[in-house]
Amino acid sequence: MLDKIFNGGLVGTIGNIIDEFHVSEEEKGQIRIKLQELENENNSKQMDINLADAQSTATDISGLLQRSWRPLIGFSAALAIFFEFVLKPFIVFFLGVFQIEVGPLPQMNMEQLMPLVMALLGMAGLRTFEKHKKITK
Repeated sequence: MLDKIFNGGLVGTIGNIIDEFHVSEEEKGQIRIKLQELENENNSKQMDINLADAQSTATDISGLLQRSWRPLIGFSAALAIFFEFVLKPFIVFFLGVFQIEVGPLPQMNMEQLMPLVMALLGMAGLRTFEKHKKITK
């Protein structure tokens, strides 16, 4: 039922409900027109929000995070991979050579991290392909 609501849009979903009411065709048409106006107004407001968001020149921390969240996620993933596959083995080797006893080093959950990294790399590759084929600017 929810897929019908979310995939059909507001007008389509409520329009189907309106069809079940026992009102004249003229009243049903007026209700549909009003619903379409409401949906158009909602879409217009969302477009205004998106435009303001895209034109934002905020220089404080919120503006920085707004524009650079993808690179921050990529950088975080790169640091985790670096720690797990480069730094941690070196630390373990160093501790073993000098016979230093420590507790276990933290484990990165690579089963959750690698799909994120692969998705980021896949999207970057797709974007590169689009630029190469001049599909988008």
